[in-house]
Amino acid sequence: MKGFNELVDRLNEISNQWIHSNRTHDTGIGKTLEDLLGIKENNFPGPNGEKVELKSIRKNSSSMITLFTKSPTPSESIKNLLEDYGYPSINDATKKNLHVDLYGNRVTEIKGIPSLKLVVTPDRIDIKNVEGKHYGGWSYETLKKSFESKMYRVLLVKADTRGSRGEEEFNYNEAWVLMGFSFERFVTLISKGTVKVELRLGIYPKGSRNEGRPHDHGTAFRVLEASIQDCFAYRDRIIPKMEKL
Repeated sequence: MKGFNELVDRLNEISNQWIHSNRTHDTGIGKTLEDLLGIKENNFPGPNGEKVELKSIRKNSSSMITLFTKSPTPSESIKNLLEDYGYPSINDATKKNLHVDLYGNRVTEIKGIPSLKLVVTPDRIDIKNVEGKHYGGWSYETLKKSFESKMYRVLLVKADTRGSRGEEEFNYNEAWVLMGFSFERFVTLISKGTVKVELRLGIYPKGSRNEGRPHDHGTAFRVLEASIQDCFAYRDRIIPKMEKL
């Protein structure tokens, strides 16, 4: 697997060129970049041996990017949320799903009824309904560990784009190294609704070892692509290199 300096050299080689997407859907920007850099995964060894997470985004994008996934605790949270707010699965009407986005600055409606939101406290992020019923959540300590284990250091590559999704081209002409995850910034972004929580809850299917039990398909903390840099205290632009004053 290539190291950090090799990848930076390769990024300089491919920058300011229009390159056709290797895929016809939204994930094309990441897959195309990985192919150009010659890596099979979106992380690689950094200068000090730590993993560096590679993220690629379209400039001026209004899309969301996943920071990390983490189920709420206690474990009964998923069961209780499904019981109170789940709706019948398309594939099996006897089982429930719950696919909703939660925010810290507004209440999420489910079936047209104001239902759930994220509540920020001095040491936790919790899920509560409009009556104040608690559905579990995450301690700050847990969230810090989850973020730092996934995104200790990030190489963020930005691209101009042109063409439709089927014939899209990318110009990877800006790159940043992000470090020093700021938990204070992260909590502020949750309070503002810039970072959201995607609940993707369901039931294990027939034939599986956990058949019939509640299942978290990947509860994710996601942020607007344009705001990911705001989660970090230290940001160094490496392409194009910032001129010294």
